[in-house]
Amino acid sequence: MRVFLNGQELKFVEGGYKYVFLKPYRQHVEDTVERAGRTLHIQMYDNGVQIRTLATPSEITTLINREVAIDRLNNKIYILEEDSQVIRNDDGSISVK
Repeated sequence: MRVFLNGQELKFVEGGYKYVFLKPYRQHVEDTVERAGRTLHIQMYDNGVQIRTLATPSEITTLINREVAIDRLNNKIYILEEDSQVIRNDDGSISVK
C-alpha cells in the first residue's frame, strides 16, 4: 500500500497517523463519498484546515491545505500555522514551537 501526504510518500503505518492541530478547532464537518472502489473522505474545520483523502485499493493520498511536519517516530502529522517553527530530531521525531 502506497501512502502520500501533500505529494510526499510516507511509510504505511497500521492504524494510520494522528493529526495534531497547532491551531485548535471547535467544530468540524466530515463527509465520505464512495464510488467504483474508491473512497473520498473530506474534513473541514472551523480553524480553516481542510483535509481530503482519496483511498483506492493500492494507494491512499491525502491533501491538507497547510504546511505539515511529520513525526515519523510517533506517527503524528503536525498541521502547522504560518509562525510555526519545526525542529527535526535524528530519531525521526520533531518538536514544534
